[in-house]
Order: sequence, then C-alpha cells, then structure tokens
Amino acid sequence: MNLSGRRRAPASHTSAFRSSKTNLAPRVPRSALALAVSSSLLVGTAHAQQMEEVIITATKRAESVMDVPLAVTALSGDFVRDANLDDVKDLVIFTPGVTGNSKDSFLDSIAVRGIVTNDFGNGGDPSLGVYKNGFYQGRNGSAVTSLYDLERSEVLRGPQGFLFGRNSIAGALNIITRKPVQGDPDSYIDVRAGERDIFRAEGGTNFDIGDNFAVRVAGMYSTEDGYVDNQITGDDHIEHDKKALRLTGLYDAGGALTATLYLDYEDREQSGTIYRATGKGPAYEFLESIYGDIPVPGDDRTVRIDEPLNGIIDNGEVWSAGLELNYDLGWGTLTSLTGYKDHDYHYTEDFDATALTIFNYEQIQSGDYFEQELRITSENDGMFNWYAGVSYYSEELETEFLGQQDEDLYCNVYWGDSCQGVFDYYNNAYGGAYAYVLYDYWGTYTWSPSPNNGLVDDWNRTVGKYSGWAAYIDLQFQFSETWDAAFGVRYNDDEKKMSQEVLTERNQSILGQVVQTGFTTPQGPVSDTQSWSKPTYRAVLNWHPADEALVFASVTTGYKQGGFNSFSVDPGGPFSGVEALPGVHRPSTFDEETVISYELGFKGTQLDGASQLALNAFYYEYKDLQATCSEPGSPVVVVCNTGQVDAQGLEGTWNLAFFEYWRLGLGFSWFDSEATGVEAFCQNGREWLGDATACEGSPRPGIPEYTAFASLNANIPVGSGEVFGGLVASWEDGAPSNWEPENAITRAAGWRYTGEYTEVQANAGYRGAAGWALSMYVENLLDEEYYDSGNGMTSASSPYVQSDISPSRPRTFGLRFSYGL
Repeated sequence: MNLSGRRRAPASHTSAFRSSKTNLAPRVPRSALALAVSSSLLVGTAHAQQMEEVIITATKRAESVMDVPLAVTALSGDFVRDANLDDVKDLVIFTPGVTGNSKDSFLDSIAVRGIVTNDFGNGGDPSLGVYKNGFYQGRNGSAVTSLYDLERSEVLRGPQGFLFGRNSIAGALNIITRKPVQGDPDSYIDVRAGERDIFRAEGGTNFDIGDNFAVRVAGMYSTEDGYVDNQITGDDHIEHDKKALRLTGLYDAGGALTATLYLDYEDREQSGTIYRATGKGPAYEFLESIYGDIPVPGDDRTVRIDEPLNGIIDNGEVWSAGLELNYDLGWGTLTSLTGYKDHDYHYTEDFDATALTIFNYEQIQSGDYFEQELRITSENDGMFNWYAGVSYYSEELETEFLGQQDEDLYCNVYWGDSCQGVFDYYNNAYGGAYAYVLYDYWGTYTWSPSPNNGLVDDWNRTVGKYSGWAAYIDLQFQFSETWDAAFGVRYNDDEKKMSQEVLTERNQSILGQVVQTGFTTPQGPVSDTQSWSKPTYRAVLNWHPADEALVFASVTTGYKQGGFNSFSVDPGGPFSGVEALPGVHRPSTFDEETVISYELGFKGTQLDGASQLALNAFYYEYKDLQATCSEPGSPVVVVCNTGQVDAQGLEGTWNLAFFEYWRLGLGFSWFDSEATGVEAFCQNGREWLGDATACEGSPRPGIPEYTAFASLNANIPVGSGEVFGGLVASWEDGAPSNWEPENAITRAAGWRYTGEYTEVQANAGYRGAAGWALSMYVENLLDEEYYDSGNGMTSASSPYVQSDISPSRPRTFGLRFSYGL
C-alpha cells in the first residue's frame, strides 16, 4: 500500500511502473513490479511483503516517487476508486499538509501548507493548480470534476513553477486518466449502492480502430439524496446527481510520433454550501432584539434557512478537449499540449444561515479557456539533463452576481425601523425638516415596497479577458553516484482586462444597490487593463547516502499575479455611493503575492522493501497575501494585499508491510504560522479590543495545527481468491476561525476553533480469482458530527451571525461490486 493521508481508506491499491531514471553511474535499481499491480498482491517471499514502487511523471520523467525530491503523494486510480473518492477535492484527504475539503465545487477552501485562495469573485486566480493529463483545469465552476477511470493522481505541496504550463503558488493536483492500450480491452465495471439512495457506477473499455489507433471509452454516474434537513422548506440538502463521459484516442504507429486526444464531458447537479447558525454571539442577540426569538435547530444535521428562488444549487456543465503530441527526437522528446475548455456554472446559497433574508447569494457564470504548451525533455545518459518549455493561455469569463436582502431587514438593521417607519419619521419629524434625507438617499419621499416580495436584488456583471505566457527551463546535474542537483527558472507574464457593470434595471427596490455593490454604472461598464510579470526559481541539492535513501534540500519561490475586485471600483471603493463612469472609474485592483519556501526532506525504503518512510520540514515567507477584507457588518468581499505570514511545518508518512498479508500506514502534519502587518483583516480587533494591531502575531485562520491518521489493511487468501478489509482512523485539529487573538473579550464575541473531527472508515469483502469482487463498507463509523469549517466572531451591530459550514455525512453503509478483465 502507498497511502499518505488522513481519512477514508478501505482496501488500497497502488499502480507500479518500472523507473526509467537515468544516472551517470546507476545505483542498484529498485524492484520492478508489473503495471497496475494491486497492493493487495504484494510481491515477496512466503512470509515477507515488499512495498510497491510507485512511478510518477510530475518531473516530466518517469521516476519512483521515492526518488523525486518533492513533497508529493501518489495514489493509484484503483486506490482512488476503492477509497470512494468522489471529486478532485477528496484527494487532499490523503495528503499531509493539505486541508480544507468541502462539499461543494469551490477550490477556495483548499489550503496547501496554509496557502489558500481567498477571493470569491472572478478577478483573481486559484492558489492551487488543478491539472488533468497536464492540462490546467481552471477555477471554481470548472476545475472540480469527478474522479473516475484514473491511472493515478499526484498531489504536490509547495510552489510549482517548473512542472506545468500554468504557475501555482501553493501546490498542484495532477490527475492522470487511463489511456487506451492496443490489443488490450482493459475493461472494468464498478457499482456502489448504499443508504440515502446512494448509487454510483463507473466503467471503461478499450477498442482497436485499425493497427495504429485505439480508443478508450469511460463513463460515470453518481447520485445521492441529501442528509441535511431544512426545517423551514422541508428540503434535504448536500445531495448530488452527476454524470460524465470521456473518450481518449491514442495513435501510435511505432515511429517517432505518438498522439493522444482527450474529450471530456461532465454534468453535475448538487447543493451549494450549507450554513447553519449556531445561535451564539452578539449578532444573533442583535437580530433577536429586532425580531424576537429566532430558533436554532437542535440536530447538527438540520438547518433553518430561507432559500433563494432557485433553491440551494451548485450546478455545472463542463466539456473539454485536449491534444497531446510527443515526438522522439532521438536525444530528447518534443511535447505539445493544446487544450480547450468550456463551462457553464450556476450557484446559489443562503450565506446568512437564518430564516431571514439577510444575504442570499447567486452566481451565474460561463467561460472558456485555451492553452498551448511546448516542451522539450532531454534523454541523455551522461551527467547533464534538462527540460525547457513555453506556454500560453487565454481565458474569457462572464459572471453575474446577485446579493439579495429583505428591504425591511435592511431598514431595521441600518436605520432602526421598518422602511415605512423610516419614511414616516423623516417626512413628519420636525415638520418634515429632514425629509431631504429620503430624497438624497433614495430619490423619493414616498415609500413603496419592491414588487419582488419586498426584496432588494443587487446584481452586477463582470467580464474578464485574461491571457499570459511563460517560459521555463530546469537543469539537472549528476556529479557522482551519490550527489546531484537541479536549478530551474521561470518567467511569468500575465495580463487581465476586466469590466464591471451594476445591473440596476433588475433591482425593483427603491433602496437601490445596498447589498453588495453600493455604487452604480449609469453609462455602462467601467473597465481597466493591468499586467504583472515575475521570475521565479527553484534550486535543489540531492544526496543518496544509500541505494534506498534520498536526502534533499531545496529553495523555491512562488508567485501569483494580481487581479480585480468583483464588487468595488476606484476611485470610491465598496459602498462608495458613486456613479462609476467609463474613463473616470475602474474596477479596483489588488497586486501580486509571493512566497519563498525552504524545504528539507528524506525518503527511504527499509526492511528489504517492506517499509517506506518520507519526512519533510519546511519554512516559508509569504508576502503581500491576497485575502478578503470588508467593512464591519458587510458581506462584501474586497481583496486586499497586506502583511506577511511566516510559517513552518513537518509532514511525514510511514507505510509498512508486515507478516504475510498485513499493511500499516501512519501519517501526520504539523503547521505553525505567524502573521504580521495584517491590520486590514483585523476589523473585529478594532471593534472588540480597540486595537487595529490586535491580530499581529496571530496564526493563519482556518488552518489546523495538527493532522494525523492510522490505517490497517489486510488481504488473506481464501480458496481461489482472497478476503480483504481495511480500517482507517483519522483526526484533524481545530483551527481558529478569526485573525483576532483568543481572550475573554473575543470569546464573548464568538471567537472559536472550528473543523476538529475524528472519523473512522471500514470495509471488508471477497475478491475472486475471475476478476470480480464483492464488499461492504461503512463511512463515518462512529457517526461523528462535525463541520467543514465555520464563521467566527460577529459584530454587535451586524446581521451576519456566527455559523457552521457543511455538516458531516452521517454513518453510511453500502455494498460494492466490481468486475474487471
């Protein structure tokens, strides 16, 4: 078994390939195992097992994961399927140092060593790069696709600037799907059924078309009923219905050229993020002072929320095409990657977590993405090897955002009375001497409610045209049998043009744009063009003290370009009340962020191959971080550049095959951070502690200090087949939900830790010699009730209450059948 992670690991499988790493004076090679060997059939003597050698291509050459000087976790496609992993976010479950899985299509919650995307508009870029077969997958709405028919996955931690066409400041998820093989059907079907009408089926097969061309067809369908009950509407949430199809064509005539064509389609319908009010904190008390008792559901998997008109949805339709060409030059390989992706995305949520219409959010998005990469990889037998490449991308993205609020709630919270009461007061007080206030704010002296059920609909539209190019080179030197080094440099150049328009004609409330924009664009969109450029580098020194050991030290810089805010203009800012005019105003911007990371790592195989140990220690300085800041009491997300985070951590995994049929996996991560210069994120510190610098020295919110897991798996021959089973226990520490420090004052305002959980998974079954397997599984065996994350401190004058985000799935039993040729 090759398992590095924290939870959900039934019977594990790992792919294995022969290493093709070339050396000046080759060391004794590791044991070569057959392609796609399951870890349930580990090779060795009658009473000694040997761990699988997993080969990855993250470094553009096929190398054992134990020989690669990177913090990387590799999982085979068989393991991904057996562990019931659903989409790309689930891969982080088995990766120390990576946290923030969520039950929606957002990438924003995934943190790699504490670096996380913190921009909920579309003017920025993800911190985490997601790639499929080397092609960049994009952002929210398009990047999170289902996992099926995979060859393997590679999760890389730390800045990635030399391995993919698009730069990534935090890390990378690299997904490799199965390719067709001439003359081999490689067919399988896998069906899973469980509680809450869970049903999932996937399969794939190969077809030969002539002597030189093969096609693989693979598909997936998955459905599940919701388990979070909305006591207001009676609807159940955190459900899904997904279907996907992939066609892969491979041309190989035995000559210098090979070509692979990928066609992917996926249609998903699922729930948007579910927020559950805790009933605690000053904001909740403030609302109850206006509206009286606001009940909180007692059960952790129930909510009491009003729902947007379209319900709580997270729907997406994504299709893509990619062409990979490889040409053997004799002394190296020329690779071309040409990709195109198109998506439509519709998302809604009840952000405020209550039955009051405080903030309903909606996002309607469509976009397309084109990329081209050319790369040359040398294949020298001597001491010097290298690879170099150039890449280009172009993205067009149109998004409409809605912030919706009840009119009377707005008037009650910010003006102290119902809207009719506010108009009556200013029209009548002091003989109407202050009636001008009504006209100055709303252009009328007479109140009339919105015909849309008394709601304020604050719509705006952004249109982005983004492009960029990069060039990179990585040089590798082997000085001796035990020492080698590499140095890489990349130059990034990015340009963005974005327009912003407030759609006032859709708002039927005389209160105007008071929910998320606070300005208007009476003469049409305002726009701007900005560009950023930056070189990054990586240097690594490797020492091989023994044939089965690697010690490496590296220094890497990372960069993420700046961008545009989706809800703010300059000059002005959020809720500025300005009439933004073309040529005068523009969407407000934020600058690039950078990181420099130092890492020391060890990888080694012990006990004649029965043990694999990997340890990593890192330290980084993360500057000018892009993160949201807002006006106190406002949901508007405005991205700021401010401050620095210094962080350090340890990560480790140990996999052991023992006795004849057993395997043990252990893993852990420790993360510690300290922020400085983060006054812009410290609004609650100013309000509750009277100190704008109260957040200095705080750790990064939302990032747990510790994670750990332990797994035990067995495969025991019985008759002509085998009985198999697995048990995993995992734990994640709670994380602070705010930048502000914990003390008696902030605890009273709602400061807390969120996200702590302990979860146990188990499975057991029988695998027959004819290729079939039948098993049962249980997820969340102890029925642990926890949440993905939570919102913490609240203002005494704010309607936005403390809430928990996305309850855990309940204990779930299911059956599984698979058959393969």
